[in-house]
Amino acid sequence: MGSHAGAGTRTEVDMNEPKDIVPPRLPLRLLRFFIKEEYLEEIEGDMEEVFYDNLQQYSPSKTKRMYWAEMFKLLRLSLLRNTTFLQKINHYPMFKNYFKVSIRGLMKNPLTSSINLVGLSIAIGFSIFVYAFANWTYSTDQFHEHKNNVYLATFFANRDGKEQQFGGSPRPLGEMLRNDFTQIKKVCRVEDHHGIVKQEDQVFHERIRFTDPEFLDMFTFPLKWGLSSTLKDPNSIILSEDMALKYFGDENPIGQVMLLKFDNNVSKEFKVSGVAAAFPKSITINFNFLINYENLLSAETNYDLHDWSALVNATFIQVENPLDILAIQQRMDKYRSIQNKAVEEEWAISSFGFEPLATLHEQSEYIRDDISRSSKSNYSSVRYMMVIGTFMLALACFNFINIAIVSAARRLKEIGVRKSIGANRLAVIIQFLSENVVMTFFALLFGLVLAYTFFIPGFEFLWDFNMDFSFADKNLWIYLPIIVLFTAIASGAYPAFYISKFQAVGILKGSVRFGQKNMLTKMFLALQLILACVFITGAVMFTQNSRYMAERGWGYNQFQTMYATVPNAAAFEQLQTKMAEQPDVVGISGAVHHLGKNQVTRVLHFPDRDYEANQLRVDARYFETMGLTLKEGRGFKDFEGSDKQAVVVNEFFIKNAGWTNPIGQQFTMDTLQYEVVGVLADFHSYSFAREIQPTFFTVANKEDYRFLSLKVSSGTEQKVYSAMQAHWATLFPEVPFEGGYQEDVWGNYYGEIAIHGVVWRVIAILAITLASLGLYGLVKLNVTGRLKEFSIRKVLGAELKHIAVIIYRQYTVLFILALAVGAPISYTLIKLIFTTSYEYHMPVDFTGTTIAVTILIVVLLLTISTQIRKVLRANAVEGLKTE
Repeated sequence: MGSHAGAGTRTEVDMNEPKDIVPPRLPLRLLRFFIKEEYLEEIEGDMEEVFYDNLQQYSPSKTKRMYWAEMFKLLRLSLLRNTTFLQKINHYPMFKNYFKVSIRGLMKNPLTSSINLVGLSIAIGFSIFVYAFANWTYSTDQFHEHKNNVYLATFFANRDGKEQQFGGSPRPLGEMLRNDFTQIKKVCRVEDHHGIVKQEDQVFHERIRFTDPEFLDMFTFPLKWGLSSTLKDPNSIILSEDMALKYFGDENPIGQVMLLKFDNNVSKEFKVSGVAAAFPKSITINFNFLINYENLLSAETNYDLHDWSALVNATFIQVENPLDILAIQQRMDKYRSIQNKAVEEEWAISSFGFEPLATLHEQSEYIRDDISRSSKSNYSSVRYMMVIGTFMLALACFNFINIAIVSAARRLKEIGVRKSIGANRLAVIIQFLSENVVMTFFALLFGLVLAYTFFIPGFEFLWDFNMDFSFADKNLWIYLPIIVLFTAIASGAYPAFYISKFQAVGILKGSVRFGQKNMLTKMFLALQLILACVFITGAVMFTQNSRYMAERGWGYNQFQTMYATVPNAAAFEQLQTKMAEQPDVVGISGAVHHLGKNQVTRVLHFPDRDYEANQLRVDARYFETMGLTLKEGRGFKDFEGSDKQAVVVNEFFIKNAGWTNPIGQQFTMDTLQYEVVGVLADFHSYSFAREIQPTFFTVANKEDYRFLSLKVSSGTEQKVYSAMQAHWATLFPEVPFEGGYQEDVWGNYYGEIAIHGVVWRVIAILAITLASLGLYGLVKLNVTGRLKEFSIRKVLGAELKHIAVIIYRQYTVLFILALAVGAPISYTLIKLIFTTSYEYHMPVDFTGTTIAVTILIVVLLLTISTQIRKVLRANAVEGLKTE
């Protein structure tokens, strides 16, 4: 949290003194080298002006990146100097000839061409997928027109000795800011409540967003039907497209009436006045139902707009110029003083802050109770995918280099003839690189097909989202030529420079021999094996981790238990009476909070410090019903009025408090003294994605019950759940049932963990495919080159086993060295990924690496065996005829 505050401070300095930051020098030097002199002065002046304009809206690092982008856009043919180098290579007939030679070469050597083409296509297709995912991630919330002028008001407070940032804000803050600052154009408060929405026979629990009319001006969500200005009407409601389809189908619902029932059973009819168009695919702030903020006065009893001790979910402000935020920030102490006088000491704040909408999703991971969804995991995934994509390209390039070096021996005479008739080394290099560009271009076409039909839709299917990938994306057509040129040069540069260095005389005399014992090909093959080992280890260990997490205990019995949310205590009593009649129900309990559904954070006062912990209010039977294990002390007494100031805590609470004898320990909360009477074994309130938190339980008042929990006999879960739904429909026909099996409260967590395994298995298969293709091509070319040698050995009486050993021996040492290096690297990398990605995971040992090495050895042996079999079956007489 502290680092985030520091980042905010740096931003203020940049905005205050923009002239102290100058454009990077290297782009200017490149422009001066490539651009014609008559255009330089005007271009440099324009770029400098744009740089300082951008600096007022964006961070210095982003502004410098944009400066680089502008430089690359200016490298147009019409502006470039007509250098001698360009004159030498700018010959259309020459490149036309190279193109024809490239096509003929592809057709003449179909096997090597296919291996290279498939390998490069897979790598390029995966790279296009990485681009699509990165583009989707970095475009998050960028469609809002005012993203650089809209800010979320936040506050900082000390919790558990750490300065933390919170996304809520005091209720009156927005109106006071509107009145006190002329720089603020618009203010929008946002508060979310759950309620019941009814339209004819359809009744559902929904999330309803109360907001000021400026919401649709600040957040530029276009409407499909209706007008955004109708949000000013307290009797109007605006729906998202999904909600309009859910309640009204394809018809235009403008003018239709919907009934909203709020938590305190207050009902009100609203007229549909607008329907939003489909939201952009990459978005972190949206809505289902929008109604005017004034409705809170009737929806919530005793709602006080001027209560500084109460928070709204969010307060957004819009300013004319982003630099105005600095002036506003400097005058926020006034509101801090008002806030701290209205709340208890433990809820005092240290300062207010403002986060721009454009980057809010990036910072949300570090802002508590923020209404924006965090993009941290997506940014981490982009980084991982970029590394994997680079490795994929490297595997494909290594394949190409190895095969090119070995197969180029067939083209020695062609090179010798070219050189003898006047071609210099540069011409030969350009020829080879041009041929490689042609190969890579065809690989790009197949890669686009793979990306569009397999990689992108497959990833979208797994994660159930849409990246909105489109060929109309202008940046894509900048990215694709870069990928083609990079891949073509990376894979073809070494063979081109290596082959072009031989002299024509040596080639034509037949004294030049190369390819079969080239150390670089062996090094590249070793790198392929190491990378394949990493990917296979990842696939094995992520698959194992999915199984491990599925079997990991929650700290209580999530099976044979279920729950239902009740609107009030009377509904609890009615449902409890009905369910108690079920013979398969072995335990019933009531609670205000429920494991996996909700809890509340409280500040506890100890003699030496304040301590933040999660509180759940439950009845005395809750621990037994949910299967929580009592490690020490006792639970709550099961009679009315008992243990009102007793608490039961988990082991993590004891660890953080530093107690050795917890029973009888005391702390203060809300001026009342509480005593620890029992200790529970640690349990997971939410999924394994979150660390176990210090948690305590207190006794709930019956009139506050909002959850009913059931423990049932094994094998009767579905029967009892159906009975509970049936009783609910009879007792509360106007209220939709809200409940479920306890084992399902974590939603899609297990599905997400399983997807990680699927993704890594796909990557491992691709890596094995690339490595196998390269090895197959390399072994085939080497064996083909030694076919005459093997034929002579067979004629002289060599046993088949002896020939097989000769072929295997060429690769055995290489395999052993590569796997000896690859195994520890794989173990270390995957362990690092596990540690940084998961709060809890399987113990990382060498089991996964051992399995990966075994799989890789089997694949390698099978690949080489195909060529050994071919040699053993070959006719020795035919082999002696080869040159």
